[in-house]
Amino acid sequence: MTYVIGDVHGMLTPLKTLLAKLPQDASVVFVGDLIDRGVHSAEVVDLVRQKGYQCVLGNHEATFIRFFQDYFEGMGYEALMQKWAMWLNANGGKATLQSYGFWENPTPSAAVLDRIRDDMEWMERLPLYLELGTIHPSGLPVVVSHSNITSVWHLRDVPDTYEHFKDIVTRTRDLTCRDIGIINIYGHTPTPTLHYHPRCINVDTGCCYDKEGFGRLTAYGVEEGEFITQG
Repeated sequence: MTYVIGDVHGMLTPLKTLLAKLPQDASVVFVGDLIDRGVHSAEVVDLVRQKGYQCVLGNHEATFIRFFQDYFEGMGYEALMQKWAMWLNANGGKATLQSYGFWENPTPSAAVLDRIRDDMEWMERLPLYLELGTIHPSGLPVVVSHSNITSVWHLRDVPDTYEHFKDIVTRTRDLTCRDIGIINIYGHTPTPTLHYHPRCINVDTGCCYDKEGFGRLTAYGVEEGEFITQG
């Protein structure tokens, strides 16, 4: 059985509880945004990597990569804090840096930096989408991406459109489902109710948000077409 899990955003306890509900031999795939907002981002990345779970690139991992590219290329700590203030203060980056021991630490240890660099390099290898080899009840092939991919699926092999393709696949809030012969399972835009369409399934139910209708982590069982939630 294959299960696709929505945006975790550093929420380690709900993730562990949800994983415990799945079959022990389940194949697990994540839609990205493992990090930010919750206080255990580094630990979530560690769990996913240790278990060998598959994951696609989310916009929060993409921002983490760019932040630390600046750092490792020599940008000073204070300059980083100014340039990336929006990510740090509004989009949950501060919680991620705290989980790695980097926040308010202009001279982090070699161990901290080695861990960050290793995770950053792992994130750089994450694909923009995954074509699963499992069979959906509809009989259609299944594609996992961070956000809705159906508007740009036809551009996936066009080199000159890569940046546009990447931007849409990691950041669009468009939930419109185009019938393009695939089942697209994605996240990125939290919804208080499961957003299910015969061709598109949004599994981001706002795990990291403590407000009515949100606060749940969702897994979608591809072969059975079933949802399992925690929270």
